[in-house]
Amino acid sequence: MSKRVVIVVAFMLFGLYVMAQKSINNYKYVVVPIEYKFLKDKDQYRLNTLTRHIFKQEGFTTLFDVQDFPDDLMMDRCKALYVDVEKNKKGFLATRLEIILKDCFGKEVYRTAVGLSKDKDLKKAYTEALKEAFISIEQLDYKYEPLDTQLVNTKKESKNNVVIEKTIEQVEPKQEPSAEKENYNDLYYAQVIENGYQLVNSEPKIVMTLLNTAANNVYLVKGKSAIVYKEDGFWFYSENDGKLKEKKQLNIKF
Repeated sequence: MSKRVVIVVAFMLFGLYVMAQKSINNYKYVVVPIEYKFLKDKDQYRLNTLTRHIFKQEGFTTLFDVQDFPDDLMMDRCKALYVDVEKNKKGFLATRLEIILKDCFGKEVYRTAVGLSKDKDLKKAYTEALKEAFISIEQLDYKYEPLDTQLVNTKKESKNNVVIEKTIEQVEPKQEPSAEKENYNDLYYAQVIENGYQLVNSEPKIVMTLLNTAANNVYLVKGKSAIVYKEDGFWFYSENDGKLKEKKQLNIKF
């Protein structure tokens, strides 16, 4: 079978995957950030804690983005939906919030109706508006249904299993672009590999490979005279090819 036909088969299967993934029920986890962009502090007004609590009440397995993830989520970040809450700026006499659910590539999967509160006390207003927005989530009647089962059934129905496996190998990224060419404002997902991690962007494409060292939160960058390390809660890329270059901050989700 020609390479062109193989690629067509691959895109057909990918299309089936994306269509199935549109169901909220196919996501096992919900990840809540510890801080929202429209607020100044982490878990201000206990709004992030409230978000996690109400998702748990609705049956979601809910995690903060700063805690250790389960092994299956570490291996596949696409098992989770990632929560964001936005403040709607329309109207200055009321507080309006929307809850957004995004997939592992940052693509919006679901957005709630606007939750509104006219309370002048900010803590009460944010709490009331968030709970009202969450009514849209409640109406989804979430119940986890593993997507893996659907994909297995799809593969069994195909008469070209071997071709499909080869196709996946061909479309996987095999080359690591130079770290200097990357946009360091992008969000990178750390995927566990033997002796370290590989950082993947939203395309998805491997940006760089991190190799373990004896030091905690310090990694060698494969193929570069560089390290990636954690300092004051943030990740940095530092290169020294005979001349120490300015360090660059990285946005990494482990």
